[in-house]
Amino acid sequence: MTRHAIAPGAAAVVLCVSLLLGAGPAPAADAAGVAPPGAVVRETVDAVVAVLGDASLNAATKRRQVRKIIGAHFDYAAMSNRVLATNWSKASDDQRRRFTALFRDLLSHTYWRKISGYSNETVEYSGEQLRGDKLATVRTLILTDTADIPVDYKLYRRHDGWMAYDVVIEQVSLVRNYRTRFHETVHRAGLDGLLGELEVRVAEASVAGE
Repeated sequence: MTRHAIAPGAAAVVLCVSLLLGAGPAPAADAAGVAPPGAVVRETVDAVVAVLGDASLNAATKRRQVRKIIGAHFDYAAMSNRVLATNWSKASDDQRRRFTALFRDLLSHTYWRKISGYSNETVEYSGEQLRGDKLATVRTLILTDTADIPVDYKLYRRHDGWMAYDVVIEQVSLVRNYRTRFHETVHRAGLDGLLGELEVRVAEASVAGE
């Protein structure tokens, strides 16, 4: 295994940053010109780390650039579908669009809050596991002073490349965690109630991040 530097507070930081992690020469693209999942991980984390370490950029600019980098490799619609589960099929097109946008913003704010203090901690890239030609898991290990934290990234292949649809930290799935929390809210307040609560949370996070 090889090691790369990444952000502090690793258990939370890896939510997004380590999704895009790697070391050593990148494997070649396949016959369709699509880079393998490990190479996508490697390329993106390098881009994120470069932005975080650029002293010429202010915090707002870094935040915008990092969000753009991460957004290119997360399929928020696929994640939203999995998070809402059966409630996705019951939702209207407008509710689906609103939820996907709010969930994207919620993850982006959470991610930025966790990585903005980047200071070069260490991550090991453990390789990738393919399931057929459409699904993959990229495995990493976050090394901190007190613990080593395993993080797995679930990706699927679209026609234009590999996209992330889940992150598993210490065997806890991001999608399953949000699915449980949001299901309870939908049961209590309905889907519109969940959307209203997410709007409040995103607005509060936006103000805190300014």
